[in-house]
Amino acid sequence: MRESKLNILLVNASQRNQANSALLARYIQKHTLLDKDNITSSILDLSDYSALLGHYGFDDEDKSQVEIEKQQVLAKLYQCDAVVFITPEWGGMIPPALVNLLLLTANGSAGGLPLGHKPAMAIGVSTSAGGSNPVTLLKAYSAKNSHLVWLPLHAIIHNVEDFLQCPWTPNEQDRLSQLQSRVNIGIESLVIYAEQLKPVRESLVALSKTHPFGQ
Repeated sequence: MRESKLNILLVNASQRNQANSALLARYIQKHTLLDKDNITSSILDLSDYSALLGHYGFDDEDKSQVEIEKQQVLAKLYQCDAVVFITPEWGGMIPPALVNLLLLTANGSAGGLPLGHKPAMAIGVSTSAGGSNPVTLLKAYSAKNSHLVWLPLHAIIHNVEDFLQCPWTPNEQDRLSQLQSRVNIGIESLVIYAEQLKPVRESLVALSKTHPFGQ
């Protein structure tokens, strides 16, 4: 019997169309995932879901588009086996759309735990020398109600526009190549975590639902 492929989801957390984070998601997918026979991958671009991720907590009269987008996003979250959050730093914080996405992953909002006991990797992004705060913020609080599992590894992409112009040479010793190596090793580790957690995830999620809000 053929084993099913692992499904890796890359989340572009920027709300801006054609953001550097979106370009980086495609760049990472191309160089680390598309050549793997046992893996399927896709990108969740938060800029495509403005009705859902921009409305959270407001009572709009017409909620049909919100509900459509909610089901589309939840389907992607439930189907994946692991997730990579590619997150720009905005004023020292993460984009509000990502905060709302994480609120959506809680048991009450999602009707379950779509990211429960799935491994996640954080990648911070900056056009200058920032990018560390998104990693810190994500790891500090986002696992409480989502029950996702953060890798100890992460990557911080400074000067992302320069990074996107580089050939993929993670075995070289220059600074940008070593940064590529960090991304590469992180993705390889994520896949191993996903393989090991997948057989036991259903049992772990069942336990988490006893106390879904982290108490």
